[in-house]
Amino acid sequence: MKLGCAGCLILIVVLVFLAAVVGGFFVLSGNIFEEPRVEVLDWSRADVSGTRSKLYEIVQRDAGQSGRQDPITFSEREINAWMARHLAETAGLRFEPFAMRLTQGQFLLQGRTVLRSLLQGPPFAQLAPYLPAGQLNRPLWITVRGYVSVQPGEPGGKPGRARVTLTEFNLGKQPVGNWPFSVAMGTAGLGLLRWPVPGVVRDIDIEDRRVVVQTR
Repeated sequence: MKLGCAGCLILIVVLVFLAAVVGGFFVLSGNIFEEPRVEVLDWSRADVSGTRSKLYEIVQRDAGQSGRQDPITFSEREINAWMARHLAETAGLRFEPFAMRLTQGQFLLQGRTVLRSLLQGPPFAQLAPYLPAGQLNRPLWITVRGYVSVQPGEPGGKPGRARVTLTEFNLGKQPVGNWPFSVAMGTAGLGLLRWPVPGVVRDIDIEDRRVVVQTR
């Protein structure tokens, strides 16, 4: 019993130390609160309406209820509207403003949120109520660059897996690598980088100002 209590104490100390290290990095690194060069895009949250029928078509193809095999194309405006909504609803990441620029083979995402929204994984979520509200609510710009790959599944059966590989991750003007995001966000962050896709999806191609979904 004593050994068990000692183990719990050691675990708590390790978690608090980790929280202090990463939390201190976020709070004390002045560059993370500076505004980077932002590329503004013209889009509206109403543009998300155009994605619904296209996503439904993918589901129909996977269920064998559509014989179409032509590529399904999403415009840059549609992707921006859908991603802004998806990040807010599934991960609690609300950006204002938000921009996701699509170029050949990769994306560049930029948005302004608050520090609090990044501290979702343990033990940060549990410690957040005890941290200064002024720091937690400070505006913070995120710049992310990366690409998407797909491991196909089986049409109508086993789902495939989509994965985002990040090649750049900046907070404000500070390059930080991927680990602070993964540690601070916890499982919510992992869900943004890997997710299941219908088995009929063969590939997701990022092209200039559009995303093309290839099915089979």
